[in-house]
Order: sequence, then structure tokens, then C-alpha cells
Amino acid sequence: MTNRNSSKRINWQISLLGGHKQRGGGTAADTIVVTPIGGADVDLTDADLAPETTLTKVSLIGGVKLRVPLDADVEIEGFNLFGGRRVQPGTPSPSAPVVRVRAYGIFGGVKVSRA
Repeated sequence: MTNRNSSKRINWQISLLGGHKQRGGGTAADTIVVTPIGGADVDLTDADLAPETTLTKVSLIGGVKLRVPLDADVEIEGFNLFGGRRVQPGTPSPSAPVVRVRAYGIFGGVKVSRA
């Protein structure tokens, strides 16, 4: 799906049960995962990142497991009633891509690791 007001691609993942798993290279698109039960498991280490990439996850139960390049700047927003936020430290530079994580849910946290 493409936003007509932007040249940026949006990857919608909607499922009743189960989450979204994404691996491999290519060009990273903004991703929106909507599911009652399930999370998002995304590896962006080999992806061609835009200056800003967003991963949005909306679910009742399920968290976000994200792997990013060492130099990526990660910002986390959202709300989870039960679950924490853990981001492995990195060394982002001023010109590094920004990966924004928006996670909304009841159970589930956000875990970010680096390659």
C-alpha cells in the first residue's frame, strides 16, 4: 500500500492470530502490524534504511523484537500495560538512520538488539 501524499511505502500486516516476521535485505518500508494476538519480529540489519523508518505494532498480546544496525538511532513510543523496553546500546552518528518503534498493547514489551 502506498500513501498518495508521500513516496514512502507502507507495509500493512493484519492477522487474527499470529504476528509478523520479517528478515532479509531490500529496502525497508514503514510497517504497521495489527493483530489481537501476536507481535512483530523484524530484522533490519541488512535492509537499505531510509533516513527515517517506522515500525508500528498494535495488539492485545504480543511484543516487538527488533534487530537494527549498530549505528542506527532507535526511538520508542507507545503504551504497554505489562512489558518493558530494552534497547541494546549502540553508537549512532548524526547522519545515522532513525528507526522509530510505536508499540501499543496490553501484554508485551519492546526488545531492540544490534548487529
